[in-house]
Amino acid sequence: MANEYKWIVCDLDGTLLNSAGEITDENRKAIEILKTKGKEVIIATGRHDLIANKYLYELDLATPIIACNGALIKDVRTGEILYMKTMEPNVVAKLVDYCKDNRLDYLVYTPEGIYYSENSKRINLVREYNMSVKKELQAQSYSVKDLDISNQDIIKVLINDQNKHILERLNKDINTDNSLTIVSSGRGLIDIMSWGVSKGKALITLSKHLDISFEEIVVFGDNHNDISMFEVAGLSIAVDNAEEELKKAADYVTLSNDMSGVSYAIYKHILRTV
Repeated sequence: MANEYKWIVCDLDGTLLNSAGEITDENRKAIEILKTKGKEVIIATGRHDLIANKYLYELDLATPIIACNGALIKDVRTGEILYMKTMEPNVVAKLVDYCKDNRLDYLVYTPEGIYYSENSKRINLVREYNMSVKKELQAQSYSVKDLDISNQDIIKVLINDQNKHILERLNKDINTDNSLTIVSSGRGLIDIMSWGVSKGKALITLSKHLDISFEEIVVFGDNHNDISMFEVAGLSIAVDNAEEELKKAADYVTLSNDMSGVSYAIYKHILRTV
């Protein structure tokens, strides 16, 4: 039945967004139809909420956002933090020193903003994002030199490195005591959070908070950091450009993000009009 699902939970990059980082007209229209039928659309992203806000405004979403791969859940309407899992200061200090010693391009996420390393190229994407939105939606960014690890809440560290062995190296060199969750969120992108953090766990937390059963949830994703949601939801759908591991874990595979795969799956599996 078309009304069995109440929540549609969607990843952003590589899933809802096309390769140009935009929401296609087809995806936008499908989401509008879902909303008219009383469905809730929720964004679950590895991004900081501060660099995802424009998409929520574009879709006129008032639902909470799952950000930073599940380390943060925020009420979009009020700005209230509903859930946050911070990293231990001593662990962050060790990680930052490792990044500096190995001259890695990295960003540090706090609830208030994003701190960038001296050699960071990734911060340019934050600056580009800021140029595309009104001033009140711009993300605050600071040099990592201004980061006070012992007195700030740190929710995620992002490493931008194209070395295919970087994940293995980090687990071997940094995560020896399993105090961190380290996951790939895209090509060359490594997200590091406190141990146990995942989109799936955040989805469990939010669904319990709002009294939604897992069977009433549909999730969309494309990468390794979406697998935990696939293990929770009543229906899991991977876009065709997704990692093979995720496609194998999915109930269905839809069209690619550039072919508005989210829209196609909404019509086929939720609205049942295809």
